[in-house]
Amino acid sequence: MVKRSLKKLKPRFKDTHKGDYGHVFVIAGSVGLTGAAYLTSMGALLSGSGLVTLGLPKSVNPIMEEKLTEVMTKPLPETARQTLSLKALPEIIKFAKKIDAIAIGPGLSREKSTQQLIRKVVTSLNKTFVLDADGLNAFEGRAGLLKKVKEEFVITPHPGEMSRLIGMAVPSIQKERIKVARKASRLYNCIT
Repeated sequence: MVKRSLKKLKPRFKDTHKGDYGHVFVIAGSVGLTGAAYLTSMGALLSGSGLVTLGLPKSVNPIMEEKLTEVMTKPLPETARQTLSLKALPEIIKFAKKIDAIAIGPGLSREKSTQQLIRKVVTSLNKTFVLDADGLNAFEGRAGLLKKVKEEFVITPHPGEMSRLIGMAVPSIQKERIKVARKASRLYNCIT
């Protein structure tokens, strides 16, 4: 399967530069959850994005600057608990004008202000999104907001996140994972 998939990837031409291969804005991480931001940023880079910028709480920027030498960082306003603050929204909106896609959620936390920020970013920007982890948790009890998303988006829930998103018990999801994923895709007009 991997060999078949690799054949579908187009080769890069010799006369191109990193800007020709897209710019992903990863919005992820908080104190104690920097590994999620690291893995997501490196995943974006290694999957072919020419440029990757990590938007993160300003207090965790120094450690991520050390760890992610190939990824740019954008330190953003944070809460007292060192998670992204709703006050980061204007900076995110301005920065998003020059990027191609956004990955949001890993390690962001379930802090109230951070969850509000996630909902505002996802419903107000016309960008392609990948929504994962706390990005999905932000829509618990508010999944109808996902119908407002104008561009393509992908959700990557584990069974617990899917349960919170669609209100179905985890054992039921586990019994029919593919059927439930298709249901979520139809319900929110997304890729699951």
